[in-house]
Amino acid sequence: MNKLFIRRLAILCLPLISLCLVPTAMAEVDELFKQYLQGHYQLVGKAIDSDASYTGKMSIYEQGGELKVHREIEGVSIQGTATIEPVLNGDAKVLRIRFQQQERDIEANCLWRGDLDNYARISCYLYHPGHDTENPGLEALFHLRQH
Repeated sequence: MNKLFIRRLAILCLPLISLCLVPTAMAEVDELFKQYLQGHYQLVGKAIDSDASYTGKMSIYEQGGELKVHREIEGVSIQGTATIEPVLNGDAKVLRIRFQQQERDIEANCLWRGDLDNYARISCYLYHPGHDTENPGLEALFHLRQH
């Protein structure tokens, strides 16, 4: 084979090979996010369809390869799940938390950024899935350092 043919073949195949590697790379990024977001948080929130505020604690942890949450608000413990999901046609990711409270499903779409100590700072928009929410709940999570 001549060198020109091999170069053209390489140029044509390189994008195809890189497309095969993208899902693996994205899975690794999701795994890093899962590790980064795990921890214990101080929670400050506003209830859905209300102006009532509340405080509590929330833990994000991995169990059986999945993210779980444990919420402790005003003496009530609630277990839930969390996933990292693509949004905006895959251009961004959110932390989606799902749990039940007073026999109603609640979802929280959360964004995160690093604070000045490189811990996750998380802000969430809460709603009842499948229903229009004119006054969504809001939560901010601040990482608690374990000594």
